[in-house]
Amino acid sequence: MMEINDCRKTYPNHYVRVTAFNSHRGVESPCMSFIVNRPKNEPGFGLVRQEVDGRHINYTVRSYAADRPEGERYQ
Repeated sequence: MMEINDCRKTYPNHYVRVTAFNSHRGVESPCMSFIVNRPKNEPGFGLVRQEVDGRHINYTVRSYAADRPEGERYQ
């Protein structure tokens, strides 16, 4: 908990994710992961629809944060 709180204090406007590993079988593999900190302003995501050949439709998820220059995205 001390390390999580230190990380949250150091990066208050960032996502902080904790990942738990299971080394029971000799191979470290993630068994649990969760977010413990989120930025105050989350730009969100948008769904981009693109019609292609015939009746096919492609969907892409695009972050609204990508509309701003790097360094200004999560302020």
